[in-house]
Amino acid sequence: MRRVDLTLCLQPRGLYKGMLSPLVFSAGINAIVFGVTHNMNRHFSSRSSHGGVLPLRYHFLSGLSAGALQSVISGPSELIKTRMQVDGQGVRGLQKAQYRSPFHCAQVIRRQLGLRGLLIGTWTTCLRDAPGFGFYFLSYEMVCRQFAANASGGHVPTWVLLSAGGVAGIGGWLFTYPIDVVKSRLQAQSLDPRKREYTGVLECFRKSYAEGGLKVFTRGLGTALVRAIPVNAVTFYAVEVFLLLLNTPSKISMPATPKAVASASR
Repeated sequence: MRRVDLTLCLQPRGLYKGMLSPLVFSAGINAIVFGVTHNMNRHFSSRSSHGGVLPLRYHFLSGLSAGALQSVISGPSELIKTRMQVDGQGVRGLQKAQYRSPFHCAQVIRRQLGLRGLLIGTWTTCLRDAPGFGFYFLSYEMVCRQFAANASGGHVPTWVLLSAGGVAGIGGWLFTYPIDVVKSRLQAQSLDPRKREYTGVLECFRKSYAEGGLKVFTRGLGTALVRAIPVNAVTFYAVEVFLLLLNTPSKISMPATPKAVASASR
């Protein structure tokens, strides 16, 4: 697949192409992710016998469930974002943009392919986000427990929560970035089935590997990780503060028992 021409990205407006779609959907996506994860953890805790500290494997399963559910929203959102970002990019350089806005993009897709067209790449998004959010919440919990077990009173300091969020962002992307490359390629190709380069996930993997080897699946990974650290550090800390304000168990206020943490960290 041809690399995107960077001349557009060098313009200030080009740096924000496709930004509106994630902004519109991000609140709902995060509400689903953290809401489902929190409730799944409560469900598992009610059946656990580890002194009130949930084993790490259940945090992974909770994140896995949340990632799968939110892909129903994030799939169409990612489709619109991706198509907006590559809009106007032709094999001979810049062309006239096809979409006026994310909403117009969605309308064009619906007119050409029906409502099913908005689900292009949703299954691949699920393949990325289900394990991605599993590792995301697993990484966060592992870092918090490691420091809480050694801290005075078991409380998790603010800097640890921020660090744990950053590590979670890295964990969420590191193991799933190759499938994100495939998802983006599937969603960026022509809407016309006769002009599509890839017919499915496996063919996209195969052709992408033939094009550039394994390194094609890590292009842009460094940028994704740099972005993930501050974004997820702030996200997790904001969630913990919000839970504290709601008088809900939060790592800011609840000390962990080192012995219980050790028995559940497996």
